[in-house]
Amino acid sequence: MTTKARCEPRLLCFPLSDRVSGVVNFYTEGMRILGERRDLALRQPAEDAAPDANSVALVSRDSRLSEVVGSVAASGGVVVEVVADRDAVARAWSRHGPLLVGADMAGTVMAWGLSARPGTHVVGFDAEEAARWSAGLSASVIVVPRANQVLTEILHDEMAATAKATVVQVDSSGGGTGVSTLAVGLAWAAARSGMKVGLVELDPHAGGIDLLLGIERTDGWRWPELASARGVTTDLGSHLPSIDGVEVVSAGRVGAQVPPAARRAVVDSLAGDHDLVVVDPGHMSAPEVSVDVRVGVVAADLRSVMTARGQDLPNLLVVRRGPGRSMCDEDIESVLGVRPDVVVRDDRRLVRGQGDAEAPWVVASRRWRRRCQDLAEVVMCA
Repeated sequence: MTTKARCEPRLLCFPLSDRVSGVVNFYTEGMRILGERRDLALRQPAEDAAPDANSVALVSRDSRLSEVVGSVAASGGVVVEVVADRDAVARAWSRHGPLLVGADMAGTVMAWGLSARPGTHVVGFDAEEAARWSAGLSASVIVVPRANQVLTEILHDEMAATAKATVVQVDSSGGGTGVSTLAVGLAWAAARSGMKVGLVELDPHAGGIDLLLGIERTDGWRWPELASARGVTTDLGSHLPSIDGVEVVSAGRVGAQVPPAARRAVVDSLAGDHDLVVVDPGHMSAPEVSVDVRVGVVAADLRSVMTARGQDLPNLLVVRRGPGRSMCDEDIESVLGVRPDVVVRDDRRLVRGQGDAEAPWVVASRRWRRRCQDLAEVVMCA
């Protein structure tokens, strides 16, 4: 994974199909999301107003063009600031990030003599007209509605760049280290501290992290319903099953082929309006998902530690101790070159509680819960 797009013009869309129960309803819900965001997508900024964090400026006097751009922006929670007078354009020009120049005003902007800036795009309905101004503004050309998908990607990148969540991946150098249980514990501990938390089981063919949490019968979207997701929406969490403040993306009871774009869309959407997103990759490698902190879990035995030595070091190291796992911190540090950040001991209550349809933190010992809280604190300081 790296460290930190159809129902036009949506960013998050779902297939019209009744093969999976409820998908038609999800499609309707997706359109409802659009309707809720639509009125917020276009605005005329006040002269002295600071720009929104999730905003893109559009230089245009063409109301039809503003409408099309605003429709694409609406589904992604991105505000389009429509500017036309010279002072407002100059302020928008000085900001970082994408800037859209309508073909109707591209000649005027050139006449004002503004210096070329990265991330400028000429937007219009006619390719020849828009291309006329491309070289002079050092800008790419986006022809709408034909290239709405390109515009979608640009707005997606703007939204992702301003995402406030810390995205944490919890993985292991080998099996049997309880990665999923630890990921669940980390999510719970963060939610208990008051953070808004998302938990993503990245592998759509995994066993179903909702089963581990005891919420397999709770309504909400899972990977079969999210496989067509693209771009960013700001209220995805409200459509997911949740427990004790943790909103969960889980594998479903039926298989699903989930493309990389959907995985990226789901994680970025949660990152847009959460404080923490915990990702359990399972056996998957997903370089399209942006991760801020990688937590590596290793068992405290020589073979596991030696296996971890041949892999990229994580940002934080968690050591699991228990019967046959008694390698001391100093020896682990001598092999890996880093000292464990958190040590978690095996918890018999977790083993006994499997199959009880209870979340791990309900059945676990106080000591295990305390270690999860320690991990949450370390993660947020990383």
